[in-house]
Amino acid sequence: MKGKIRNRRRKHLGLLLQHERKCKKLEQEDIARALGARQEYISKIESGARRIDILELIDYCEALDFSLTDFAWKIETYLSALGLLSLPKRNLLGKKFRVEVSWRENKFSASLGVIVPETLVFTAETFMGLQKEIEKWFDSVIKVMASDGKSVPSWLENKEYAFEYRFLDATSLLRAYSPYVSLAAISRVSGINQNQLSQYANGLKKARPDQVKRILEAIRKIGNDLTAAVL
Repeated sequence: MKGKIRNRRRKHLGLLLQHERKCKKLEQEDIARALGARQEYISKIESGARRIDILELIDYCEALDFSLTDFAWKIETYLSALGLLSLPKRNLLGKKFRVEVSWRENKFSASLGVIVPETLVFTAETFMGLQKEIEKWFDSVIKVMASDGKSVPSWLENKEYAFEYRFLDATSLLRAYSPYVSLAAISRVSGINQNQLSQYANGLKKARPDQVKRILEAIRKIGNDLTAAVL
């Protein structure tokens, strides 16, 4: 029985590593170079055919630009969602649950893929509405756990957690913040033509990864400038 659990943990740890690598737009060859290994070696780790030791995991995390502590949190939340590991009793580091957001069929769409391995998608007309849907779902899961007699960690009951929203495209990013920041302001700060931003926002044109980064940095700068204002 213990062996089966270990095999499943190894398999899903590999899937999690693969998911994080793809989120970083990296290929297996990139990780192989960082580890000083062959691409086939990385493929076996990600498929669960080979176990990874702690030193290799540290190298893997460095290649993904994660600290080992950050990735340990991801492992715990992912495996606990599969019933392969108990949730930590305390959220000592105040880690965040990541939500992946995109724009589909004129609606916001979000996935909790790392937290909930099964297909679970939320949709809403507005970004604020999407956030509320996700929060309601978390509340309902906690209530179900309690009603089933399961031990609910106090940090979940007391909502000692937060969400981190990762936008998968420029369209979802711009539409999420357009009620608060104008395209003209984003254009001035990012240096990207306003008409081009409008095309991204309406899904008429796809932005390159470097442009999405510039847009995000511009929105953050505007937000920081606003919060710096005092009376």
